[in-house]
Amino acid sequence: MTYLELRQKIEQQLAQLPPDQLSLVSDFLDALQTRENKSNPPLRRLAPIKRGSKAVDLLKFAGTWQGDDLEECLQFVRETRSKAQF
Repeated sequence: MTYLELRQKIEQQLAQLPPDQLSLVSDFLDALQTRENKSNPPLRRLAPIKRGSKAVDLLKFAGTWQGDDLEECLQFVRETRSKAQF
């Protein structure tokens, strides 16, 4: 089916729809347009991932622990972590 034939078919179908169904078609088309705009967000630059970093390089991301459940959290990690597979 060519583009022109498809447009004519859709126009004929739209002409036969009652107003409540025409409203649904309009909502559907709005959703398609919104999805199209969201699926092509502008790209942003990210800093490159540095390979060969050392643990000391991660200290700038470290904070201080807030709370009194540090031991509980560490125990939870020990109980639920899986062995690394290489």
